[in-house]
Amino acid sequence: MLRNLPLPEGSTFTWVDLVDPTAAEMAEVAARYGLHPAAVRDLLNQPHLPKYERLPGQQLLILRAYDEVAKRGDTIQAMTRRLVLLLMEGALITVHRREQPFFAEAARHAAGGPPLRPEQVVLALCAAAVKSFDEPMRESEEKLDRIETALFSRKAPHLGIKQVYGIKRRCAVVKRTLWRTRAALGNLKEQARDDHGLLADVVEEADRLHTWADELLESATHLMNLEINLASQRTNEVMRVLTIFSAFFLPLTFIAGIYGMNFRRMPELEHRFGYPLVMGLMAVTALGIWIWFRRKGWLR
Repeated sequence: MLRNLPLPEGSTFTWVDLVDPTAAEMAEVAARYGLHPAAVRDLLNQPHLPKYERLPGQQLLILRAYDEVAKRGDTIQAMTRRLVLLLMEGALITVHRREQPFFAEAARHAAGGPPLRPEQVVLALCAAAVKSFDEPMRESEEKLDRIETALFSRKAPHLGIKQVYGIKRRCAVVKRTLWRTRAALGNLKEQARDDHGLLADVVEEADRLHTWADELLESATHLMNLEINLASQRTNEVMRVLTIFSAFFLPLTFIAGIYGMNFRRMPELEHRFGYPLVMGLMAVTALGIWIWFRRKGWLR
């Protein structure tokens, strides 16, 4: 879909927006504004990561914003959507695959304000794209807190290591995307006009979210290791109990096995007090094992 977005009266440029453009629409825009062939390739190429490229008479900026509509998956293609901004004399061209709330909000804000320069719209879109990662970071942090509470509380349900791994992958995607975004914005900062320091604020926000994603990624890794260690500890506790029971019954089974043999010449079989003596021997053996384990601290 090809459209011209409204701008405040007095603005000296045209804002052309393409939503999931076809090859014919792209060719029409390229012919009308004399786009560089490299820019056309980048506008049509969907898998691009964030980058900045300066072309003759044109500046190309590719960003990745969190997909506020889908919110599924743990890959860059599933979690984010590409936003391409092509800045030139008298025109700003934006290309994205689908409508996103952050983009629509930035367009409404631009249309209702004072006259704008194209650089100001670019900075507003950059800020909105970077800000879109704030919500998934907050959601990931809350989920990790709940999982950590569940690990140490018997009342809370255990959510499992699979969910922690999913959060870890999502944080890794956000971290990698923001790292590439910081690099692209750094290159843009050297070229763009930024009288009010807005681009510096966007770079600072990207750096903050990148650090946050790195911290959550580290927390998820530690939580996975903790969950594995706790599972191993629970297994060791079970094995300890089974071993103690085996240690109690092994000598008793040995005594019962001896007196269960059907030999004629076993003097204890005909002894008047043979049965109570053997039972007493078993009780003394079990008591001795219990005292020994108690002194060793293995029953605590």
